[in-house]
Amino acid sequence: MSPGELDNALRELPRTGTLLKVRPYRQVWRFEFGGKPYYLKFYPRDEGKLKRLIRGSSALREFLNLQALQRADVPSPRAVAHLSGFSIENVKGDAVILEGIEPSVQLDHQLNDLLLHGERAPNHYDLARQVIEIVQKLGQAKLGHEDLHLGNFLLGEGKLYLLDGYAVRRGGMRTRDVMLLGLSVARFATKTDILRGWATFTDAPIPKKNPVRKRQWRKQLEASVGDNAYFSRVRLSADRTAHSFNHAKFPRRWSGASQLTITQEDWQRELPILLSSVERDKLMVLKRSPSGDVLTGEMMLGGKIVPIVVKHPRRRRWYRYFNEIMRGGRARRAWFKAWSLVARDIPTAWPLALIERRRFGYVTDAMIVFERVAGTLLAEMDFSTLDESSRRALFHRLGRTLRLLERQGLSQYDSKMSNWIVVTDERLGPVPVMIDVDGIRKIVPPLWPIDRLLRSLREHKQYTPEDSRWVCLGYAPHGKFVRGEPQENEAAGI
Repeated sequence: MSPGELDNALRELPRTGTLLKVRPYRQVWRFEFGGKPYYLKFYPRDEGKLKRLIRGSSALREFLNLQALQRADVPSPRAVAHLSGFSIENVKGDAVILEGIEPSVQLDHQLNDLLLHGERAPNHYDLARQVIEIVQKLGQAKLGHEDLHLGNFLLGEGKLYLLDGYAVRRGGMRTRDVMLLGLSVARFATKTDILRGWATFTDAPIPKKNPVRKRQWRKQLEASVGDNAYFSRVRLSADRTAHSFNHAKFPRRWSGASQLTITQEDWQRELPILLSSVERDKLMVLKRSPSGDVLTGEMMLGGKIVPIVVKHPRRRRWYRYFNEIMRGGRARRAWFKAWSLVARDIPTAWPLALIERRRFGYVTDAMIVFERVAGTLLAEMDFSTLDESSRRALFHRLGRTLRLLERQGLSQYDSKMSNWIVVTDERLGPVPVMIDVDGIRKIVPPLWPIDRLLRSLREHKQYTPEDSRWVCLGYAPHGKFVRGEPQENEAAGI
């Protein structure tokens, strides 16, 4: 590749190349030259002037970092050239050109697609080994990576490559780097994978809590009431607005709605119809009480008819008008609780929209829309229709869901049978899904949720001591737990 030929090709980049990603601080282009694919990362100089003044050129830093990865024998795209003062459509900046690795796919997308089909990567152990080796090589070369997650691993023909040289830094791997990777792999890795990876990083015992989790979860909750690629804010009238779900970066198998791409136009069309139906009492009533209504209906979203559940709470007590000023109304709290469960990959009814009516900034009325879970209420389920293996799996998953929830800092105070729906998955068997998030709390009381679930299950005529054993094994797989005497150690499995 001669400089003259490359210069001619880059002059035509907006016409011949493909713009893959646009951010205020960076653009990513793909182009072909000499029959080979290349990627150009362009950093406009107008954006982040202060950062450039302090840290220097982002493009040059990425170029040098990628060279450092090559010297350390870390599989990564090869940096071809650094361009200083490069312009795209009269916007001046700096750029770095990388060799393309094709065909390829980001590792997190590949693994999530397999989960959507109820499958596991056939080369799971080889992929885990390669991730560990890359982290190990980074540490040996005294390099770190500030954005170490599976989205920055590229899978091409069975081999993994580390992306985004801008996040590489000198000084070696830090605990935070490894913890960020640990959070990213949590949905896909086995406990053995986690322990083996941690052992290559340090001899110290693995921490019980991941310090980066709360920050990442908080960012997801903040995004749920923002205007971005995944959520939108819809104005329905002068005093009524809605926060709506548009698209999930990683759809879940247990939710059909999560696999849709919903436009703002869909919500502008459907939400006024829904509000009119609620006001005229045209929806089917599932539950009506002084605390509020639970209604069901349908909406056309993302080109498909989606069954929905609408929860319309009311204030029963006079003091609710005051304490909800600080803590938010029930609908808003349910919205955040539901997305807290989604962030932790706990199966729940998928939250679709939060609708609020405000007067002088005060919420006078609100409702929340969920996807209606297609399954059987646990309290009404005929356990005799399940074969032995499916029955064990169901009760084990009930206990395991409560355990995973508590390990991630939340608790279901109201874990009774009527708050679960069992979805029959053709590949995975019965999957319990939480349908009422009002009982979710940040305080984890000793054995309260599992005790509440067991007491509720005993009311079912077909429930047996063997079922109880599998619930307890799901909740405490490594030992025993004593009712009223929590053992906060490994034996408790909590």
